[in-house]
Amino acid sequence: MSTAVLTLAPPGPAHTSARLPLAFHCAATAHDLSGTRKVILATYRAPTPRLAARWMQAEALHLARLLDPHPGEPYLGRAPVLPTGPTCPRPHAYLYAWAQEPSQYEQALSTLATAEPYRISVTDYDARYNLLAAPLLMPPRPPQSPAPAGCQPTPARAGRRRRKPARHAAR
Repeated sequence: MSTAVLTLAPPGPAHTSARLPLAFHCAATAHDLSGTRKVILATYRAPTPRLAARWMQAEALHLARLLDPHPGEPYLGRAPVLPTGPTCPRPHAYLYAWAQEPSQYEQALSTLATAEPYRISVTDYDARYNLLAAPLLMPPRPPQSPAPAGCQPTPARAGRRRRKPARHAAR
């Protein structure tokens, strides 16, 4: 039987500081353990590392509530909810612990601030759940060459004149 596993290490190689993050792609996904199916549970595009870390924190709590529902939840209807044994994996406990620990939030924030992706993975008997925040990087701007000696650089939109609105004569 599989046990719950929590992975907090950021994946992937280090990015150079020449590339700046434009935004952060955040996604919550579920994968079957055979690796053949992937379900996207939620996505978000965060403009800052702080908002990406906050989204991960909120999504971890949301996913934990879905994995460990209370018997009276209205969306369950009359579905039976049975207690599990002490040896069963409890991915919701890891998600709750991560979301409520300020040091974990700070670690995610500092990792994202360096333009590195940050992933949380938990596993139960049926699936692996991932929360990922990854920077969307834009290439650095090419260096601008200076104006040739003796020439003044032209300002933007130089040589363009605004058209005057046409006057229509009443006939």
